[in-house]
Amino acid sequence: MDEAQHQCFRCEEELVFDVKIARLDTCPNCGAYLHSCRNCRFWSIAAHNQCTENQGEFIRDREAANFCGWFQFRVVGEDTSQQANAAKAKLDALFGGGGAKSASPAAASTSPMSKEDEARKRLEALFKK
Repeated sequence: MDEAQHQCFRCEEELVFDVKIARLDTCPNCGAYLHSCRNCRFWSIAAHNQCTENQGEFIRDREAANFCGWFQFRVVGEDTSQQANAAKAKLDALFGGGGAKSASPAAASTSPMSKEDEARKRLEALFKK
C-alpha cells in the first residue's frame, strides 16, 4: 500500500507523520511551522487570498502556524498542473489564443515574416481596412 508522502515547503525534507500534526509542530530539519498555508494543499500564489478553498479565511503570514480548519497537508507529487493546463486551455479558447500552437517546434521553424503577415492581416481585419 502506497502511503502519501509529505515534505516541508522550506527545506523540502521528507516528513513522516505517526499522528496528526498539531498547530505548533515544526519541521525537524529547518524549524518551519508545519501547520501553515505554505504546506497546505489549498495554498496557491495565484488564488484569491492565496487559498483555493473558497471558505478559507485570510491569513496574513502564510508561513506561520495558524488555526485554519481547512488545512490538509500537501502531498508530494500531487499533480495540480492538470488544473492549470485546463484553465489555460479555457483562456486560449475564450480569447482565441494560439499559445499552445506557437510553442510547438514546427511553429518555431516558420519564418518571422509569416507571423508578421498574420498579425497585419488580423489588424487590418479589425479595422476593416
